[in-house]
Amino acid sequence: MKNTIIDTFGHITKVEKLHTLATPILENTFVLENFEPFPGYHGANLPSGFDPYHLFLVTRNYFNYEEVSRISMRIHRNCNVSFGARPAELFIFNKVLPAIRIKNLKSYEAIPEIQKWFIDEGVFFMKKRKYDNMGMIKVMKHFNMSEIEEGLYKDLDNPLMFYIEMPTRLSWKLFEKATYSIKNNLDNNNFDAALAAVYTAEGILDMIRIYDKSSTVDKLQHLKEKYDREIIRYF
Repeated sequence: MKNTIIDTFGHITKVEKLHTLATPILENTFVLENFEPFPGYHGANLPSGFDPYHLFLVTRNYFNYEEVSRISMRIHRNCNVSFGARPAELFIFNKVLPAIRIKNLKSYEAIPEIQKWFIDEGVFFMKKRKYDNMGMIKVMKHFNMSEIEEGLYKDLDNPLMFYIEMPTRLSWKLFEKATYSIKNNLDNNNFDAALAAVYTAEGILDMIRIYDKSSTVDKLQHLKEKYDREIIRYF
């Protein structure tokens, strides 16, 4: 399977620091920004290639992948602002809140215009609430990856992201426990991890997404062995 290309969609589940964006947004709407995008990665500066403008427009109604894709395509045809949009769920306030994740936005000043376009498309935003804490995020996204070794993949759109195939689906609790144990027993533990589920013709691939500035095949293989051993401990 080496060099196999996977070009499909799925979702990422992660925990990041979120905070309410005060301005510039439409009045009394709820917009969150991921203040700490890769909490498991530590350094004086985030790696090059990191896009700081990842926003979540919290909505009153749910939209699936196709609906958000079609809406954003129509918006792109009518406005001059470039951005990516995907459906998301936020686990905050002990609730699951629907949202639209906005990525690759070049200016905060464009947020109100984008919100107005979404409103014209029938999207209604939740009223503004104050939030400044860690939150669980589930985002539907497109995956474009190549297998570099059996069960190991590199992201073809972001050179700092890699994926480790898992033999089974992990609960978030087990994933957190395994990652905590692994990081406490590694000398080179500067990486961020998240859960991924990738839809293929053969079924769903359960993966762990690794964000790492200095990853190598050897390091990824070592991490895979560590995660495999942790899974055996709990199953």
